[in-house]
Amino acid sequence: MGAYRITQQMMVSRVLRNLSLQNRRILDLQEQLSTGQSVNRPSDNPMAARRAINAQNVLAQNTQYLTNISTIGPYLTETETSISTVEDFRQRAYELTLQGLSDTNGQTQRDQIALEINSILEDVITQGNYVSNGRYIFAGTRTATKPFTATRNAAGESTAVAFEGNTETFEIEICTGTRVTVNQSGEDVFLQTTGTSVNIFETLINIRDHLRAGDTASLQSDLEDLVQSQDQLMVAVAKIGATQSRIESVEGNLRDINTQMEKVISDNIDADFADVVVNLNSQSNAFQASLSAAARVIQPSLLDFLG
Repeated sequence: MGAYRITQQMMVSRVLRNLSLQNRRILDLQEQLSTGQSVNRPSDNPMAARRAINAQNVLAQNTQYLTNISTIGPYLTETETSISTVEDFRQRAYELTLQGLSDTNGQTQRDQIALEINSILEDVITQGNYVSNGRYIFAGTRTATKPFTATRNAAGESTAVAFEGNTETFEIEICTGTRVTVNQSGEDVFLQTTGTSVNIFETLINIRDHLRAGDTASLQSDLEDLVQSQDQLMVAVAKIGATQSRIESVEGNLRDINTQMEKVISDNIDADFADVVVNLNSQSNAFQASLSAAARVIQPSLLDFLG
């Protein structure tokens, strides 16, 4: 078996290589200390980096869904409030119509009631043209167009109300594969005349005119229309409530998932400061010891004695 001769150059190269590796470990630990992360690039720990990237993608996607939810939340609330306000007006109109039907009221009283009914009509038209964040909420997808236009007589009173929007809805995604309808069409809420639905504007116009004409027989029919319109309004409110409950449930789930994803990211790439400090001190001491040992092991050359 042949003998191997270890030259001074080989010894110097090995010492320098070991010192370089130790210095690299110190730099890595210092980087972890400054960034707070044990994985600063995929090559540090490919598997941990992959898990963290997947979690970050889920987190980013869910954050966008939460942004969508926060955007439509106020819109739904304002729509519900507007319809509930119309219901309050409807209830007041019902009470006034009952008064108009009473034989204890003469034509003068009915004319006064008609004035308040006309005021309620204008208030309902205003709610039908409600604007949220620059958009008409009951115009379907034609959110830049005023949905209800009134035809007026010489006295400025509304004699008919036309719908200028459409019945189309728009949806928004609140989680993967789940979309919800955001808007309520004004035609469905205020104007539908099919089935048991009631044209609320027309009913109020009729009540006003029938009060002025003293037509109590027609007022009785108008009263029935007001009762039916309550169901119509409550169905619209119930749809909004169902959507709100759904997005609240999804929002809670998304926040729970995000908390889990943040933990996954932390578990895989966050550094333990205590461990990093201990390892850094240990590595620094080892590096200093290696420098001292190298100084003793490497023999002085002739150049050290020159000069």
